[in-house]
Amino acid sequence: MSFQRRLILLVTGLVALAVGLTTLALAWGAHGALRDRMETDARLSAALLARSAERTREIPRAVEEMLGARLLSEATLTAHLVALAEASKQSPKAIADRLKTIAESGGPDEMWITDNRGRAYLHNIPGPDLVFGSDHEAQPREAPFYGLLSRAPATVVAEAYGDGGRLMKFAGVSGVDRPRIVQVGANLRALSELSRQFGPAALIEAVSRNEGVEAAWLLGGDLSVQAGAKPLPAAALEEAKAVLGTRDLRTLYAGGSLLALAPVADGGGVAVVALSGGDAGALVGSHLLTGLVLGLLVLAAGIVATVRFSRLQMAPIERLSEAVAEAEAGRFNPFRLNEAMERSDEFGRLARVFRGMAMEAAAREETLDAQLLMRTVELEGKTERLGAAETLIEEEQRAARAVQMNLLPPMPSGRDSQLFGALLPIQAVSGDFYDIVELDERHLVLVIAGVSGGGVPAAFLMLLVRGAIREMIRPGVGPGAILSGANDSLCGQSPFDGFATAFIAIYDRETGLVRHATAGHRPPFRVAADGAVERLSDAGGPALGVRKGVAYGEASLVLRQEDTVFLHTESIVKAVNANREPFGEERLAATLQQGRNFAVRDRAELVVRAVEAHAGVEGIPGDIACLVLRRLHPSAELPAADAAAVASPAPTEDAPA
Repeated sequence: MSFQRRLILLVTGLVALAVGLTTLALAWGAHGALRDRMETDARLSAALLARSAERTREIPRAVEEMLGARLLSEATLTAHLVALAEASKQSPKAIADRLKTIAESGGPDEMWITDNRGRAYLHNIPGPDLVFGSDHEAQPREAPFYGLLSRAPATVVAEAYGDGGRLMKFAGVSGVDRPRIVQVGANLRALSELSRQFGPAALIEAVSRNEGVEAAWLLGGDLSVQAGAKPLPAAALEEAKAVLGTRDLRTLYAGGSLLALAPVADGGGVAVVALSGGDAGALVGSHLLTGLVLGLLVLAAGIVATVRFSRLQMAPIERLSEAVAEAEAGRFNPFRLNEAMERSDEFGRLARVFRGMAMEAAAREETLDAQLLMRTVELEGKTERLGAAETLIEEEQRAARAVQMNLLPPMPSGRDSQLFGALLPIQAVSGDFYDIVELDERHLVLVIAGVSGGGVPAAFLMLLVRGAIREMIRPGVGPGAILSGANDSLCGQSPFDGFATAFIAIYDRETGLVRHATAGHRPPFRVAADGAVERLSDAGGPALGVRKGVAYGEASLVLRQEDTVFLHTESIVKAVNANREPFGEERLAATLQQGRNFAVRDRAELVVRAVEAHAGVEGIPGDIACLVLRRLHPSAELPAADAAAVASPAPTEDAPA
């Protein structure tokens, strides 16, 4: 006979003996009558709690229906009141004040009256006007009332709505004089107090005061505990699943208590009542004690038999356990299992299978160790090559950036004007750039441009755009003609599927005349000497490289002494903060006005710092480039001390250090 059969026979015999003796002990004594009485009391208590819970649930609902009818009446009165007030030509403010007075005198807590488009321009609640829409997801409170604008339906009573810790109920009617929404709302404070006084917690407290009741619980339709001071036994929760939605009353014993379960009507939940076992519990306890004594005697006999049996049968298992520990430690001895392998039962087959698996695992482990060593050496070599490649890429990027920065033009000197340019690439190289070309001693060409995309492709396209524009700059050629020629050149030679925006201005140092044109670029700002900020005309045409044969328009203006022109690329106004708010042209204009007396360098640095403070590094979408031109007072018109100050301007007292 196998070990498995011997073990099954032994365990089966012991269990059968224990069950038989325990059953005889528990069957002794007649206590059925006491047990039946306790079950009847428990069922009556649970049924009473279930019916009370049903009535308690209906009371707030009826009160809420009455409140909805009252709100409809108040909404109708409010509609007539507003119609009469507007017919008497009262102002919206006077009507709103009257609504506030009505609310403070005991009327509805909230009143909202809209126009024919759904904007609530009359209300007693301070704050912005609500706009009623039909989107239930975006406006769960307002959307149910949107149909009142078309009188379909003519009245609406909405479900109670939680709002900022309050429980509000709203009702509304259509306007009596015009299409509009008249909505009133009330805070359900009284309903909340009523629910608290007659709610599940109050019922549980009342039932628990009865003699013999240990605890009570009310479960909801999802079997969650709505009220109850003690933890609900797990057995009661399982039984509640079977009772929910039926008319059955059930009882069970759990933890020395008798539990009775009764369903609440219409699947509204389950009522559970726990009664003390009392005398029946003591009687059952004595029976259990008797059974325990008998069980211990049987257990003692079984232990003696099991010890003797295990000494004979469990020796192979001990040898197998030792072999498992050795295999796990990596020092498996296959000869340890020789004695166990000679057995003909399950232990012998298990020992033979385990030795084969252990020896195979040891061989595989040696193979894996060798492969791991080889892969480690290969990985170290690849890591070294990858590091060298990254170093080379970084060096090439630094070289490319240095080359790009060397392409930036020097700032022309002169006492008639100041110039300063700044370029801040978002990556190693930039697609935005600025350029200054001196046509002669009197005229300067100012260029600022940005290309689509970023990184190295944008930098290459920037070189093409810069070259195409410089090729067209000649004496006598206006800014519009320069852009037209550069556009035709780029449409035929650009290897990238991209485009560029640009702004070109020709500046006369002597007269202050600025002729300018734009190619899809934001026009710059002009900052007057008195601090007024305005944007230049956007005369020009589309971006460069999009369509060939485009004619670009021009505009002109005259800079007065101490006037400044601030040229910039898109990233300054498109930089966003953590709330996704862009820096925008209004903030840029305010920043320029703040530094109206700054030198050009200080003005550029002020704008860059303002953008970084608003958006941070992560909020700047691309490269930043700006070019600042300031026309100065001619040196001949100034005293000697003032002329020296103009030649080397410094920040004013308001300028940052």
